[in-house]
Order: sequence, then structure tokens, then C-alpha cells
Amino acid sequence: MIRPLVIATLLTAPLFAGDEPAAKDHLRFTNGDQLEGHFGGFSSSGKITWERPDIAAPIELQREKVRQIVLRNARAISPITDPCHVTLVNGDRIPGKIVAADEHEVTLESSSAGVLTLPRDTLATIAPNPFGGRLLYAGPFDDKGWKIVPADKPPAGVDAFAGDNPAPAVAPKKTGDENKPAWTHSGAAWYSRAGGDALTYDAGMPDRALLRFKLGWRSRPSIAVALHADLQPAGPKDKKKAEGADEDRPPIGVMPNFARLFGTSYVLNINSGYIHLQRTGFDADGNPEVERVRVPTTTVRMPDTGEALFEIRCDRKEGSISVYINGEFAVQWYTAEEGEAPDPKAGPSYKAPGGGIGFIVQGGSAQLRSSDTQVRVSDIVVAEWNGLTDSARSMESEQQDIVLLTNGTDRFSGRIHAIHEGNVEIAAKYATLKIPMDEVAEMHFARSGRRKIDSPAESESSNKSEITVHMQPVGRISGTPLSSTQGRIQLESKLAGKMDIDLAPAIVLEFQSAGGFLDEWEDDL
Repeated sequence: MIRPLVIATLLTAPLFAGDEPAAKDHLRFTNGDQLEGHFGGFSSSGKITWERPDIAAPIELQREKVRQIVLRNARAISPITDPCHVTLVNGDRIPGKIVAADEHEVTLESSSAGVLTLPRDTLATIAPNPFGGRLLYAGPFDDKGWKIVPADKPPAGVDAFAGDNPAPAVAPKKTGDENKPAWTHSGAAWYSRAGGDALTYDAGMPDRALLRFKLGWRSRPSIAVALHADLQPAGPKDKKKAEGADEDRPPIGVMPNFARLFGTSYVLNINSGYIHLQRTGFDADGNPEVERVRVPTTTVRMPDTGEALFEIRCDRKEGSISVYINGEFAVQWYTAEEGEAPDPKAGPSYKAPGGGIGFIVQGGSAQLRSSDTQVRVSDIVVAEWNGLTDSARSMESEQQDIVLLTNGTDRFSGRIHAIHEGNVEIAAKYATLKIPMDEVAEMHFARSGRRKIDSPAESESSNKSEITVHMQPVGRISGTPLSSTQGRIQLESKLAGKMDIDLAPAIVLEFQSAGGFLDEWEDDL
């Protein structure tokens, strides 16, 4: 059994006032304009109160004109130290521990929202020990630790990311966008205009690792994702060249460039119609090399514009990499010869020793810096993986509640009667079982017992009065603001009722969330 989930020290370190000057809040309007200052809460008329040292009195702003407020440069005063949470039927995630439950109600103790009594039919899942192992990273709430690795533009006539069959491409047009960074951090996401630059982060991926992220795209998704990267982009020959040697090198922009961006790693190439896997690294002479990992047909179907949740599960010792899209299994590779299951006697076949991750937007040179190739990466989670091989959709049932244990394999279906004194009581097919909560990873309630919510079209008008509070590392609570005091805000939730929210772990206040992800992609990003 895996050890209990704990938050990495990086995420739990509080921000003390004496460590550095007080961080500013950043307010972003719906037209893209931004304003620095301090969020002062809400006035009696429901308007946003905004304070600045260069104005004599706080000013009031209309909520409908504001898109989001990033609090304290996206740094929590006190991040939530235990990522156990419940997920409501509308997608809200309330951090906290379940202390009691029966057939009708669930009692949640939350460090950010106090003690809540929730109708059982408002819950989709309870996650006492989510992710299956230690949570190593959740974000990106700020750009700390991330690096943008520059890459030269590919030469005219070379399609930088055409896989095994490069195709001609026209030379890029000179535009003002070429002077803008390839990646921009805003709110709690990274945005890219393409351009060949890579975004990397040393996440400390363990041997068994889970990488989860939400990908949004404006025109045909095409992105490469590096796993277990050592982020050492120079081989022996490169080091000599850095000392002054002028040797030929493979043209920047073709596949070997991945090695110069991520070092030794595995790179997933995600496109609208297929996914394939490559290993990057350097030969004995320090020349970058790339090797495609063979697997049967891996076609996928994704719309020209949209978003999807990707989950990648890697096992360095077993030599396997699996991809799930929106909770459904998509493809699995084995890193042994010809993609076959590894032979334990043959030694390790997984040739990526690092712990880093990376992203790079792909496209022909004619598309570089084009607004049509914009990509958004958000909701990034890096954690230990407990070896669970089933898709998330297999955890959903129309008539049965499902309890998954932390060992990643054992599960029970039936009817969850109660949670009492640290145990889950479930009436299974042949017996009623009591399972310690410490051994439960997730509980999924039957879809037939969940409360029905309005469709996006029906709820759009009512959602205009709601805001969403995003917390670090886990937490998303939405509702209509009723009042506020210093460091706290009271929300009225359609599902959870009135909640008094502590803003110490909050990172972002989102005021305009009903318009979808595309409304955040402004020209000034």
C-alpha cells in the first residue's frame, strides 16, 4: 500500500510578511486592461472595492466589467496542507475531510470554509486520498520554477513537427507578434502563441508518476509534452562547441531539437488525429537523437477548437507510459524493443532518468506566432502514481456507488450507507463492509442519485452574478458574493448554501467564467 498523501514542502511553505514586501493584487478587466493594487472586498452595493496607495480613497468597480483578480501575485498566505476534497455535481472542489455521512447528508470539515452540511445528492465524488500518492506540484498559480527555453526558428521549407515525414512549409511572415514571448503566464494558466520555445519545470517526477493537465486550443491541437526529462540540453559535443568550436549541428526545428530543449526524455506528440511517443537524448558523441516508440494505431478524435483533460501515467521500472483523455483510456506504450511488454531479466528499458516536464506548441513554420495556434495549459498536477490502470470512467456507474482503495486495484461497488468514526460502510453485493477512510482513495456516487444541474445555456444568465474562488493547491468554490471582511468572503452556493470562505489559501477570484476558455485569450497575452 502506498504511503498517505502529503503535500511537498514547496507547496506548504507559508508566505511570511517579513520574507519580502507585500505582494500586490492584479485586477484584469474584461477588455484586457489590468490594474495593480489591493482587493478590499465588496461594498454594500455589491461592487468590488479596490485600493491603491496613489488614491485617497478606495474606488468601486462593477463586477461585470472584471474578469479576474489574482491575489498576492498568485501566492497563498497559507496553502491547504491536505488535498482531500469533495467534488460537487457542478465541478466545484471543496477541500476538507468528511467526518460523517448518511443516506441524506454529508458533513465536511474544511479549513477554508468551516463545517459544512451538504445534501448527499450534490456530491459527485469524495477523495480522502486523491492522486494515488504524494502530490508534488499543483498549479500553475505563478511562474515560479518554470523556465522558457528558447529555440531558433526552423529554416524555411521545413515543417518542424511533421513526425517521420517532414513536409515543405513556407517561410514565416514578419509580424509584430514575433517580438512577444512564446509563453505567457496569466491567472492560473500558461498561454502559448507557438514559436518553438519550450516551457519546462523540474517537477521531481518519481519512478511511478502521474502528470495531469487541462489543454485548451483554438485551432487544431498540436503540442509536445516531455516526461521524466533531465532538462540537460547539451551533450558532450555541445559542450565543446560552447567553448568555441564551430561544428555542424542538426538544423534547429527538426525532431532532434527536442533533445536540445528537454535533454533526455520521452516526448508525447499530441495532434487532433493521433498521438505518438518518442525518446530523445544524445549519442556517445553528444549528437542529439530521437527514436520513435512503436505501437499499433493510436488515432484520437479531437475538435478543431476545444479543451480536454489529459492524464499521463508513467512507470519507469516497468517501462510503460499510458495516456487517458477526459477520463478514457487512449493508448499505452512499452519502452522495450518494438513496444512489447518488458522482460524482467533484460534490465530496465526506460531511458529517461530525470524528473522534469515540458511543453512546446507544434506547427509548421508558416504558423509560428499565429494567433490561430494559441494553446492554454492549466490545472497541472504532478503526483506519485499508485499503479491504477483503469480509466476514470470505469469508476462511474449509473446505479452503484464505487469505493476505490489506495492500493490502486481493490474496489467495491454497492450503496454507501454511512461514514462514521473513520470508516466507510458500503452494502456490497454479498456483504456489508466497513473500510477505514485511511485506505480509501476515492468514492464515486451513482449518477442516478446525483442532483441534475442546469445546462450551460440555461444557467448562463444566473452564473453572471457568481464568482469562483481558486485555492492552492486544491480547491474551487463558486457562488454569489454576499459580503466580505478582511481576508474572508461569504458566498451563496446553489448546492452548498452559504459559505464563509477564508481567502488565505486563495489564489484567483474569477468573475467571468461562463464564457468559456477562449474569452481569456486576449491579444496582449
